[in-house]
Amino acid sequence: LIVSRLERLFILLDTGSTPVTRKAAAQQLGDVVKLHPHELNNLLSKVLTYLRSPNWDTRIAAGQAVEAIVRNIPEWNPAPKPKDEVCAEDMSPEDISSDRLSFYRFDISRLLKHGASLLGSAGAEFELQEDKTGEIDPKERLARQRKQLQKKLGLDMGAAIGMDTEELFNDEDLEDACASSTNRSQPGKSLGCHFSRNHLPAAELIDSEFRPGMSNRQKNKAKRMAKLVAKQRSRDVDPNEKSNDSFEGEPEEKRRKTTNVVIEQPATDSKVLIDNVPDNSNLFEETQEWPLESFCDELCNDLFNPSWEIRHGAGTGLREVLKCHGTGGGKTVGSTAEQMERQHQEWLEDLVIRLLCVFALDRFGDFVSDEVVAPVRETCAQTLGVALRHMANSGFAMTVDILLKLLTEDQWEVRHGGLLGIKYALAIRQDLIAELLPRVLPAITEGLRDLDDDVRAVAAAALIPVVDGLVQLQPAKVPFIVDTLWNALLELDDLTASTNSIMTLLSSLLTYPQVRQCSTHQSLTVLVPRVWPFLRHTIASVRRAALETLFTLLSKADQSCALWLNPIMQDMLRHIFQSCILESNQEILELIQKVWGELLRQSPQQYVVAASCPWMGAWLCLMMQASHIPIDPNMLLEVKARLKEKATGKTRQGSVPVKEMVQEYIGGAETITEDPATRDYVVTRARLMAAKLLGALCSCICDPRLNSSSQELRPAESLAQLLLFHLNSKSALQRIAVSMVICEWAGLQKECELLSSVVQPRLLDILSEQLYYDEIAIPFTRMQNECKQLIALLADAHIDVRERINSTVFTIDQANELVTTIFSECTSSLNLKSRQFQLLDSKKLQARSTVCETSTEWQQLQLRVHTFTACAVVGLAMLPDKLNPVVRPLMEAARREENMLVQGYAASNIARLLQLCAARSPCPNAKIVKNLCSSVCVDPMLTPSAACPVPPASTPAIQESSKASVAEKDAMHHMVNKSKGIITLYRHQKAAFAITSKRGPTPKAPKTTNNDLPLGGSITTETDESKKPCLIQRRGAEFCLMTVARHFGKELTKTLPYLWESMTGPLRNALDAQRFDSSQLLKQGDPVAQELVNSLQVLEVTAGAMSQELNPLLMEQLPLLCTCLQHPYTAVRHMAARCVGVLSKIATMETMNVFLEHVLPWLGAIDDNTKQEGAIEALACILCMSQMKIKLFSCIKSAFVFHVGLLLDCGLGSAGAADGGTEAVVAQHRILIFCQLKSMLDIVEQDLLKAQLPTVTYLRLDGSVQAGLRHSIVSRFNNDPSIDVLLLTTHVGGLGLNLTGADTVVFVEHDWNPMRDLQAMDRAHRIGQKRVVNVYRLITRGTLEEKIMGLQKFKMTIANTVISQENASLQSMGTEQLLNLFTLDKNNKAEKSEAAASSSSGQASMKSVLDGLGDLWDQQQYENEYDLDSFMHSLK
Repeated sequence: LIVSRLERLFILLDTGSTPVTRKAAAQQLGDVVKLHPHELNNLLSKVLTYLRSPNWDTRIAAGQAVEAIVRNIPEWNPAPKPKDEVCAEDMSPEDISSDRLSFYRFDISRLLKHGASLLGSAGAEFELQEDKTGEIDPKERLARQRKQLQKKLGLDMGAAIGMDTEELFNDEDLEDACASSTNRSQPGKSLGCHFSRNHLPAAELIDSEFRPGMSNRQKNKAKRMAKLVAKQRSRDVDPNEKSNDSFEGEPEEKRRKTTNVVIEQPATDSKVLIDNVPDNSNLFEETQEWPLESFCDELCNDLFNPSWEIRHGAGTGLREVLKCHGTGGGKTVGSTAEQMERQHQEWLEDLVIRLLCVFALDRFGDFVSDEVVAPVRETCAQTLGVALRHMANSGFAMTVDILLKLLTEDQWEVRHGGLLGIKYALAIRQDLIAELLPRVLPAITEGLRDLDDDVRAVAAAALIPVVDGLVQLQPAKVPFIVDTLWNALLELDDLTASTNSIMTLLSSLLTYPQVRQCSTHQSLTVLVPRVWPFLRHTIASVRRAALETLFTLLSKADQSCALWLNPIMQDMLRHIFQSCILESNQEILELIQKVWGELLRQSPQQYVVAASCPWMGAWLCLMMQASHIPIDPNMLLEVKARLKEKATGKTRQGSVPVKEMVQEYIGGAETITEDPATRDYVVTRARLMAAKLLGALCSCICDPRLNSSSQELRPAESLAQLLLFHLNSKSALQRIAVSMVICEWAGLQKECELLSSVVQPRLLDILSEQLYYDEIAIPFTRMQNECKQLIALLADAHIDVRERINSTVFTIDQANELVTTIFSECTSSLNLKSRQFQLLDSKKLQARSTVCETSTEWQQLQLRVHTFTACAVVGLAMLPDKLNPVVRPLMEAARREENMLVQGYAASNIARLLQLCAARSPCPNAKIVKNLCSSVCVDPMLTPSAACPVPPASTPAIQESSKASVAEKDAMHHMVNKSKGIITLYRHQKAAFAITSKRGPTPKAPKTTNNDLPLGGSITTETDESKKPCLIQRRGAEFCLMTVARHFGKELTKTLPYLWESMTGPLRNALDAQRFDSSQLLKQGDPVAQELVNSLQVLEVTAGAMSQELNPLLMEQLPLLCTCLQHPYTAVRHMAARCVGVLSKIATMETMNVFLEHVLPWLGAIDDNTKQEGAIEALACILCMSQMKIKLFSCIKSAFVFHVGLLLDCGLGSAGAADGGTEAVVAQHRILIFCQLKSMLDIVEQDLLKAQLPTVTYLRLDGSVQAGLRHSIVSRFNNDPSIDVLLLTTHVGGLGLNLTGADTVVFVEHDWNPMRDLQAMDRAHRIGQKRVVNVYRLITRGTLEEKIMGLQKFKMTIANTVISQENASLQSMGTEQLLNLFTLDKNNKAEKSEAAASSSSGQASMKSVLDGLGDLWDQQQYENEYDLDSFMHSLK
C-alpha cells in the first residue's frame, strides 16, 4: 500500500520519535494549506482525530498543526453591508436573536447543582466487552467483571504480596456499571457513563436549559445549507448506486456525501473508524462562511467529553484558533458592521460560557511531584485568556463575575478552576488592571488562605504577573497580603503544592521599598527564620526562590539591617553555609555566594565576628567531609518542620508525615550515585564555593580595626591557630580545605601579618613532605597485610627475601619493588607450571593490584595537597628563595589533574606566579612559559606533525580488525601527506565516518559542563584511556595560556615577552611576505617546519583570550599568516588557516578584506595546488567559526558604496534640490533591482534603502508575497511614478511581468543561466516602453561573480553558434537538420540524466535535512505547556 506524502505527515504527527519531528510535520501541514487552500476542511477533520488521541505528545503536536494551518488562512473580515441596504425584515427582533449561549440565560449555580462531573474517563474501559453479556448468568457476569476490573487496575497481583483486594469494591458497584452499559443505546446516554437522577451530562443540561431554539434566520440558513449539500450530493454520487447508509423515506439525491476515514494508531495496535465524516471541502466557496466555524463547533462539543484527553485536545485546538483568528469568529456575510460585531461578541460569549462550564465540572487532576496539575482546566484557562483579549468590556465583566462565584464553592477543583481563569485574565487584560484588580483581589487574598494547597498555589501564581499593579494600585491591601504570605510559610513543607509560587510572590513583593517598610525590624527578626526550611527544599526552584527572598531583603534595604539581622545573624550564617555544602546546582551556589556577601556587607563586622568565630571550626569540618561518607546529623543545623492539620476535602497519598533519617552528603545526596569523575567535580565545586564563603569571612575576622595591639585576644590570632591546627594534621582533606580558604582570603585581604606569618612557614614545609595520609589508611593497611602474606608464602617455598626487603612497615615503593623486581628474580628458578608457583603468582597479582590502588589514591591526594598548598603560598605573595617546590605542583596539576576545576585553579595561580616573578632575578617565567607551550602541542590529533600530518590509523598497541580498516579506507576519499592534502577536509571525513559507523544507543550526555572550556577542552568517558593523559595535558596548558592572557591584559607582550616571541618569532623568522621561496622552506627541513607549527598552535590558543588593545599587534601577523597558506608543508598551511579563522572572529572586517583580496583568488590557481589547498583550508576555518556565516554577508555591504552612488546618479535619495528647494515628487529614473535570493533582498532593503537612503520609496516582490497580491504590486508600481524602486527576485520577477514603468535595471546577483537574466531585463523592454532602458550589473572583482559572468558569455557564444539564421526556426531548417532533432544518443543521455538525478537527489536530501532541523524542545510536558511567560510570548 502506497502512503502519500500527506499521510506520511499525519503518521509523523502521531508516531514521531521526537517532539522536533512532530513539530516539523505540523509545520509542513500548515504549508499544505498555504499552497492548497481548498484542502482546509479535509486537513482539519484529520487533525481533529489526533486532537482526540490518548497520547499527550500527539495532542500537543496536533495543536501545533492547528496553529500552523490557521496561520495560513486569511483573516476573516467580510465587507460589511451598507446600512441603507438593510431592510426592516433583516432587523426584526426574532431574526436578530441567536441560538448561542448567553450570560443572561446562564446560571452557574444550577449547572453546579445538576451537572455531572467531568472525570478522567467514562469508565467504559473497565466494563465487559462481550456483546452477549445479557445472556450470561448474573453471578457469572459479576464474577467476570470483578476479575476484569482487578486486572485493569493492577490488583490481580495483590494476593501474591498478601494483600486482600476483595473489599475494595462490591457487587453493587459492578451492577451500576453494568446497568449503565445496557442503557448506552438509549437517548441521553451517549456519553457512556452513569448519572444519578439529579445530575445530567453537561452538554445535555446546557442544550436543554441554557440554550434557546433556532431563530427564523438560522432556520433559513439551515435550509440553504441542506440545498447546497443536496446539490453536492447529486454531483458526486452515482444515482444508479444504492447507498449503504440511506435513510428510509429520504430521496437518494438529497443525501449528503460522507466518507469513512480509517486512522492507523501503531501505539495501540488498533484502528479507529470515524464513520460518516462530512466532506465539506467544496462547500466553502458556496456558503461563504467563516471557514473555521464547523471545526470550532466540533471542538466546543468535545469540551464536555467524559474522556479528559479529548477535553484537553479540544481546549488546545480552540486556543490555537483563537490566537490567530480571535477577531473573526461568528461573523457572517451580508451583515452590517454593527451586526458583525454583535455576532462576534455572541460567538465569544458562547465559547467563554462553555469554558466556564469546564471550570465548574472538570475534576481531573494529575499528581506531579508535590502539586496537582489539571491539564484540562489549565488549557481551558489559557483558551479563556485568549478569548477575553477580544471580548467587549461588558462581557469581560460578566465573565469575571462567574469566576468569582466559582471561588465560593465547596469543591476545591471548582475554586482551583476559577482562580486559573482569573490568573490568565489578569495576565492578558493588563489594560483593565485598574478596574479588574480591586474586584478580584479580595477573592485572591481569600484563596491565599484556602485550606487546599493547590488552590493557594494558583492564588499566589495569579498575583505574580501583576505585582507591579498590585503595589501601585492597591497599596493598602499589600501589608495584609505580605503578612498572609509570611504566615503561610509556617504551614509549608516538602509536600505542599503552593511552596514555589508563595516563595516567588513574596520575593517579588519584597523588591519594592514600600512593601519592605510594611514590616518592622522586630517583625523581620521573627519572619525571616520562616524562610530557612526552604533552603534545603527538594525542588531547586523553591531553594532559589528562598535565597532570592533573603537577597532581596538584604540588598534592597533602604537603611541598616542591623536591628533585625543581629539577633538572627548566627543562625542565618549557619543555614547559608550549610546550604552551600549540600548544594549541587551551580546557579544556586552562585546565588548563595551573593547572599553571603550581602550578609557580611550589611552587618557590623564586630557582630559578624562574634557570630561566626564559635562555628568556624565546625564549618571547616563540614568542608573537609569525605565525599563517600554521609555527614554526621549532629553537625547540621536541623530545621524543625512545622506541620499543621488541614481540614481539606482532598487527600494526598503520603500526606501523613513520617520521620525518617535522611543521609546528607557534601555536594548533594542526589549526586552520590554519579560516576566517580562527575562526583569528584561536584564535590570539588562545593568545597571551592565554601572556601570563597570562609575566605570572605576571614577577611572580616582579620580586619585591622578588630585586631589592635591593645586587645588581649585578637580574632586573627585565634583564626591562625585554628588553621595551623588543621595544617598540622595527617589528613589530606584538612590540608586541602585550609589551603583553599587561605588562597581565597589572600585574594581579598591585602595584608594580615598575624595570619600569614603563622601559616606561611607551615605551608612551605608541607610542600616538601611525603606523607601517607589518613584517607588511604584502609588500602594502605591491606597492602601491608598482603605483602607480609606474600613474604610468608615465599618463605614456605624456601625463598628468603628478608635480606633485600626487611621492614615492619612497607612504603609504597618498597611494596611495588617486592611484587615486581624482587618476586621475578626470586622465583625465576621455579617451574612456571608447578602448583607452588601458581599459588605464589596468584598472591603476587592480588598484592600488586592493592599496591596499584594504594599508589593511585596516594598520588592523587599528594598532588591535590601540594597543588592547593602552592596556590596558598602564591596567594600570600610570600615566595621562598627556591621556587621549585612551588612551581612543580602547579605545573603537575596543569599536566595531570583530571578535574577541570583543579586545573583551572592551578592555571589562575600560575598566572599570579608569573606576575610575582616578573621582576625576580633569575626569572623563571621563560621556563614556565616554554613548558606550557610544549604541553599545548602534545596532542598530534590537534597539532599535526610536520613530517606526518595525519597519525597512522592504528598502532601496535591498538590493532583494528581488517574489516574495519578496509571500510575506513573506502570511506576516506581525501588523502593527506607531508606536502599535499587538506587536513580539515580529512578530519571532517573521518569524523563523519566515525559517526555513521557507530552502532547502539546514543551515549549519555555529561551532566557537568563548563561554558568556558577552550576548543577541545572536554574529555568524555568514551575517550581512549591511552590518549587521556595527552588530552589532559593539552587541556591544562590551554587553561593556563588563556588565563595568563586574560590576567595580564594589554601588558602581556611587555611583561611576558617570551610568550609573545613563542607565538610570532618563528613566523617572522621563517617567512618573508615579499620574497617567498617555497624550495628554500623545503630545504630547511622538518624541525624548522615543526617549530613553526608549534608557534602557530600557541598563537591560535592564546589570541582569542588576548586584550582587544593588542589586536593591532595581532593584525600585523595577518600578512605572514596569509603567506603561510602557500607553505609547502601541509601542517603549516593547516595551522595558519586555523589562526586566520581565529583572527576573523577577533577582527572580522579587516581579516575578510585581506582574505578576499589576497587568498580567495587562489581558488582559481589551477596550476598551483598548494595555493588552492591553503585557500580551501582558510575558507573552511573561517566558516567554522561561530556566527561567521552571518558576518560573511556583512562584508557584502562594501559593494553598496557603488550602489549608493548609482542610485544618486539616477536622482534618487537626494536630500533636496541644490538651491535648497523641496525634494522632487517624481525622480528622473525608476529602477528595478534584481537579486537571486531573498536574503540578499533583505540586505539591500535594510542596509541600503532604509539605512542609507530613507527618502527612497520602494515596493518589494518575492516568493513570500501571496500570488493574489502580486498583480496589485505590479500595477501600483507602473501607475504610481512616485515609487522609485521595485525590489525583485529573479525567479519571481523574471518572467511574465510588464514593468515598463522602470527605465533602469540593476543586477546585484547574477544567475548561472544567462537566459534567466535576459528574461529579467525584458521586464522593462516591453511594448509601451518609451524611454531608453539602461542595465547595470554589479560585479565584485576577484570573486565568484567574475566566473559566473565568464560562463554566461561562454554559454551565449555557444548558443549563438548553434542557433544561426539557418536553423532559427522550422521554416528555415533543412530536412536533415529537422530529423536530427529527433535522433537521440541514448547512452549519453542516460548518463547525463543519471548524474543529474543523483545530483538533484543529493541536494534535495541535504535541503530536507537542513529544513527539517528545528529548535530543541524540552520534553517536560507540563512545565513547558503551562509556563505563563512562554504562553504570553506566544500571543505576541
